[in-house]
Amino acid sequence: MTADAYRKRSPVAALVLGWILPGAGHAYAGLWGKAILFFLLITALVVAGMVMSRGTNLLPDRLWYAAQVCAGGPALALTPVSQYLATPRESVDWADPLHETGTLYTAVAGFLNLLVMMDAYIRLAYPGRRQEETA
Repeated sequence: MTADAYRKRSPVAALVLGWILPGAGHAYAGLWGKAILFFLLITALVVAGMVMSRGTNLLPDRLWYAAQVCAGGPALALTPVSQYLATPRESVDWADPLHETGTLYTAVAGFLNLLVMMDAYIRLAYPGRRQEETA
């Protein structure tokens, strides 16, 4: 994609789209290969974390949720499921290593999505930078 084509696209839109759906910011920028790769990796991390923790790790009243919600759409879509499964608080084993690992997986997915969102933003905000590096 040429620098002029990049200038016509909003970097803020890429940032917001990347939060709504991981990889969507790169798709908006025309980088479809990266978009598909990032979507699959981040969504797989969120789903794997949910499976490991038996679906009880995306709880808004926990500190980890601040990192988990950065994974965007997949985390937000699975939050009601997690709240439903964790309703009887006595049934959740908070010291279970699998629960902690699942929580960590979803938090890492959120942090990874932050990096992906910023990459999409920078690619559109500074289109000439990429050409200077290759010259």
